[in-house]
Amino acid sequence: MVYLDYAATTPLDPAVLETMLPYLKDVWGNPSSPHAKGRAARAAIDQSRQKIAILSGYKPAEVLFTGSGSESNTLAIRGVCDRFELEHGHTGHIITTETEHTSVLSPIAALEKRGWTATRLRVDAEGLIDLTDVKEAMHDDTVLLSMHWANNETGTIQPVAEIIKLFRERNILCHLDALQAVGLLPFPSPLPDLMSIAAHKFHGPKGIGILFARQHVNLEPLVRGGGQEQGLRCGTENTPGIVGLAKAFEIAMSELQVTSSKLKKLSDYFIEHVTSNLELVTLNGSKDHRLPSIVNLHVSNHDGAALVIQLDQRGICVSTGAACATGAAEPSHVLQAMGQSEKLAGQNLRVSFGKETTEAEIDHLLTALRELIR
Repeated sequence: MVYLDYAATTPLDPAVLETMLPYLKDVWGNPSSPHAKGRAARAAIDQSRQKIAILSGYKPAEVLFTGSGSESNTLAIRGVCDRFELEHGHTGHIITTETEHTSVLSPIAALEKRGWTATRLRVDAEGLIDLTDVKEAMHDDTVLLSMHWANNETGTIQPVAEIIKLFRERNILCHLDALQAVGLLPFPSPLPDLMSIAAHKFHGPKGIGILFARQHVNLEPLVRGGGQEQGLRCGTENTPGIVGLAKAFEIAMSELQVTSSKLKKLSDYFIEHVTSNLELVTLNGSKDHRLPSIVNLHVSNHDGAALVIQLDQRGICVSTGAACATGAAEPSHVLQAMGQSEKLAGQNLRVSFGKETTEAEIDHLLTALRELIR
C-alpha cells in the first residue's frame, strides 16, 4: 500500500512507541495521586512539559495538554472570548480567515450566535491573505485573531511573523492553528500568544495535543473538574500520550531541516511531473509559499471523491481535503474561498507526503493518475 495522506495523520514513530510502552504497562498511576505510582506518572508529565518548553521557546507553565488539535483550537477561541465576556460584561470582535479548519470556524460561528462579531479575511487565488486587509479588519473592540499558520488542504503558508507583530502592536491576542507546520517550519518569532498543535500530525500518538498559552493570556476552561492543567483542562492526564507527544516533538524539531528538505524535493518532483505530463492537472494554492508536504491538485472534469476511491482500489491512499470533511457532500470551502466555483472545488486531490515517502511511491501514483485521467 502507498500512503500519501500524511496531512490527515501520520504513523507512530517506533521510537515514540518504545518511549510510551513503560507508561502503558508499568507507570500507570494517576498523576494526581500522592503515592509512588502517582508520583512516577507526575514526574513523567513534568519532564515532558519541560522538554517541550525548551524546544518550543514557551515556558513550562505555558504548555497545556489537551485531547486533540480541535480541542486546543476551541479552548483558545472559547477560552479567551468566554473570559473576556465574563470580565467585561459584553461581547467583542474576532478576526479569522475564510479558509480555516472547521475547528476554528465552528466555535467562532457559535460565538456569533451569542452576539460576537467576526471578520473572515478573504484570500487570493493562492490562498494568501493581504496584510492591508488584516490592518483594516482590526477594530477597537477586537479581542482575538485566530487563524492557521499553514492551510491543511492546500499547504499555503501565511505571513504569520508579520501578522503577529501587527497584533502585538495593538495589544490584540493572536492564536495560530499550527497543526500542519510542526516539524516542517521553525516556530515563528515572535511567538504567538496562543498556538495549537497535535501529536498525530508529526508521528506521535492520537488523542493528545497542546495549547501553548502565554502567561498573560486569561482563559476560561471548557471542562471543569479536578483542577488539572492549571484548572484549564480538567480530567486525569493521558500520561503515555503526553510522553509520546514529547518524544515525537523532540524528533520532529531535531529532524526539521532534513525532513523539510527531503519533502520539498519530493513535492517539487511530483508537481513538475504531474502538471507537465497531464494537461488536465494544475496546482491549487501557492507554488512558492506552501508546505513541502502538501500538494493540492485540480483535475479538470474529474470528481475528486471518485478519484480517491479509484486510487484506493489501486492501493494508493490520498484525499480530497480535510479528513474530517472528506465524507461530506459539499466541495471544499477552502478552494471556493480561493475563487473556484462549487463544481471546480469538487475536482481536487490532496496528496501529502511524510518522511517515509519515496520517489518510487510518487512514480506509482503518477502512473495510476495517467491511467485514470487519460
